[in-house]
Amino acid sequence: MSSQSVRRRIRPDWFDADSAIIPAHHQSAHLIELIQNRGYSDHRLLRHTGLFVEDIHRRQAWITPRQFLKLVGNARQLDTSQELGFVWGSRWFPGHYGAASTLLYEAGSLAEILATLKRYQLLLSPLLTLDIIEDDRWCYLVWLDGIGTGSQRSFLIETTMSAVSSLSAWLAGEKLPWKYALRSQESKQRAPYDVYFGPQLRFSQAVDAMIIEKSWLHQRWRTSSDIVTTVARSEADAELQRLGPTHGFVGVVYRHLFRNCHHPLNLPQVAEHFGMSAPTLKRKLKHHNTGFQALFDEARLHTSLYLFHIQKWNVEQVAEHLNCRDSTNFRRLFKRWTGMTPSQFNADLIHLQ
Repeated sequence: MSSQSVRRRIRPDWFDADSAIIPAHHQSAHLIELIQNRGYSDHRLLRHTGLFVEDIHRRQAWITPRQFLKLVGNARQLDTSQELGFVWGSRWFPGHYGAASTLLYEAGSLAEILATLKRYQLLLSPLLTLDIIEDDRWCYLVWLDGIGTGSQRSFLIETTMSAVSSLSAWLAGEKLPWKYALRSQESKQRAPYDVYFGPQLRFSQAVDAMIIEKSWLHQRWRTSSDIVTTVARSEADAELQRLGPTHGFVGVVYRHLFRNCHHPLNLPQVAEHFGMSAPTLKRKLKHHNTGFQALFDEARLHTSLYLFHIQKWNVEQVAEHLNCRDSTNFRRLFKRWTGMTPSQFNADLIHLQ
């Protein structure tokens, strides 16, 4: 197969940081209103974003992930309080996102919320990718970078976690017993975390995740309307079809690495899979605030965690699966990725469960 035919097949499978796929009158409008209410000027907030308040009010503006990230960065420069993301996230859902919001509003259980968030990520959380993993007892919501969020990654993940926590509490009529793992180091402003996330929170973890016992997934909160849900799902599916690719470029590359990291991989091989040269892939990843080695390391780390904690493999099995020379070399790699040995990490994880 020629590289040109591969390029035609592969390219439609993602959107990139410069694709105008985000309605400006959704989450960005909530952020603008929040910053306005705190007394900051539109001019400073919208500087270098290419956005105008009038377009948002007319519901005519579609923005790119890069514009969205610039808006978030401007907002954080104006309002440096640690609670900004938590307050913003608490306003996200169900929201006014058309059929996807209807599905969230009609959700009768946590499982239905998660299914909607997973299926309609482009409509509800366009910059991040959600993986949902289960073992015998626990359900893990793992949040990954989908588009190259760079320095805004931790902020957006905390915001999104706040959104899911708020929505589930509102629909359930009580705050659910979520546990939280954050990759970021512990903030000096701990109070907002205690208010919005509670005591079951650990910083400096290997993944950004929300954890809850599976027994909560199928507890019924109320009876939803089958007719309304069916119509809304059809409309939301049509919206996804209209928008085209539903996954960001970084997320697509990560997913390929995650699925194939048991093979020896290098930049040229991955570039060929995506129908481009190695220098082009390298430039494109840099344009999206990441690099090949960073994504490959993240994919191997997450594979290791999955095999350790879901499949119950030992160090030697994981090392062999990842094509490490031996278990000693794998332990060295794992410590570089996490700052801990596998045994130290396993002991630390117990405190989250």
